[in-house]
Amino acid sequence: MSRLSKEMQLHRCLCILEALLANRHGLSYAELMEEWRRSAYNDFDEDRIPKRSFRNYLDQIENIFHVSIHYDAHCGRYFIIDPDKIYSDEFKNRMVSGFAVSNILAGSERLRGRIVTEAIPSGEMFLIDVLSAMQKKRRVSVIYQKFTDAEAYTQVLEPYFLKLFRRRWYMVAKIPDVEGLRVYALDRMKDVEITGESFVCPENIDARAYFFDCFGIEHNTTDYEVEDILLKVDNRHNKCQYLRALPLHHSQREIERHEGYSVFQLTVFPTYDFMQEILSHGDEVEVLQPLWVRDEFKKKIQSMLKQYE
Repeated sequence: MSRLSKEMQLHRCLCILEALLANRHGLSYAELMEEWRRSAYNDFDEDRIPKRSFRNYLDQIENIFHVSIHYDAHCGRYFIIDPDKIYSDEFKNRMVSGFAVSNILAGSERLRGRIVTEAIPSGEMFLIDVLSAMQKKRRVSVIYQKFTDAEAYTQVLEPYFLKLFRRRWYMVAKIPDVEGLRVYALDRMKDVEITGESFVCPENIDARAYFFDCFGIEHNTTDYEVEDILLKVDNRHNKCQYLRALPLHHSQREIERHEGYSVFQLTVFPTYDFMQEILSHGDEVEVLQPLWVRDEFKKKIQSMLKQYE
């Protein structure tokens, strides 16, 4: 399937799902096609989605989001059974709401020039395939090209998790018969094909548990141990209030509060992702402990200073 058709497949599913969520009493096929004609997802101003394709998209929505869509033949309308379940499921809620602004902008020319969003790189077009493979426990054949490689390569993978971090989707997957899990960015994928090969996903595996002590996408239990990291946060520009409102990590605790600064504790692997985050706050955040982590930051800062000499 071409890159364009994958993208359109994703857009059609999201348009149908959002329209049905917004109309709890249901919509007819004609009304759904009117939603599609007005949708920001409809890049080529298609007049309608063919009925056979439309039914396939309904099946995909049900398989990926575990959403039950019912057709009432008496009134000729499609509707979602128990839509509140989507809003109570954090992952499904974020998956749907993450794309909702597009339709809001499409429906209001007055607002189009007054809302700025951050685009997610093109890897989103493969979400449908990866989610479907995860649901069916099927291996995927991925054409992948790292930033460091001149050429792409093909790899068969067993998809375990998906994670969104810094506007990029990542798939955590296992190479068949190889120990350990690896991370693949969806925007580095050239193509994804669901194979006919099944794989056994451990029943007790859980993405939240896997990333529990991690910041970002890195999961490294070989080079690092989990550390209690103390951060002194300067409050000159209300940084403490910002961190209270939006914690850096779920483990974050404010253990000291003083006039002008606070001390926060985080329990994480001190990986590259974490260090980059702390450095991004400049002189407003200082690492106090452990000393070896503080020394690592000192080395990085000294290296940065040399570039400006």
